[in-house]
Amino acid sequence: MKFSEQMIELAVRFKAGGVPWTPAAGDYVLDREGIVDRGSPFQPGVYFVLNYDHFMRLAGGEDAFRRRLVWLPTWEQCREILRQSGMTDGQLQAELVERNAIAGGTERLAVYELIADRYPVAPGSATAGSGFFQPVKDGRSSC
Repeated sequence: MKFSEQMIELAVRFKAGGVPWTPAAGDYVLDREGIVDRGSPFQPGVYFVLNYDHFMRLAGGEDAFRRRLVWLPTWEQCREILRQSGMTDGQLQAELVERNAIAGGTERLAVYELIADRYPVAPGSATAGSGFFQPVKDGRSSC
């Protein structure tokens, strides 16, 4: 799965805005610190959590995992976040139509934007900015 720069920056905002997340196998994550010592098969710094226990060991436990990695929600996970925030499926459909997101192929970016709108970051909080995510020569990521 490919995540655009915009989606990655929005995911960092989710984290700063307090989007609830319980790490699990099947999650995509952004490793900004280089705790994973292998290159990513997806894009620099993006990993799929297949072996939960392995990732927990690499990060230093679940609390450290949450602190050190950034969750990149899938479409289904985004839908659940939006439902939990009070958005109905009909409201989501209307938003996607209004944004022409499906025809434009930007529906996942649109749901990321909707999530960011529902979990605003407090002024002065650290968030991603332009150029936040930069690949390094060995295929890992750096911020």
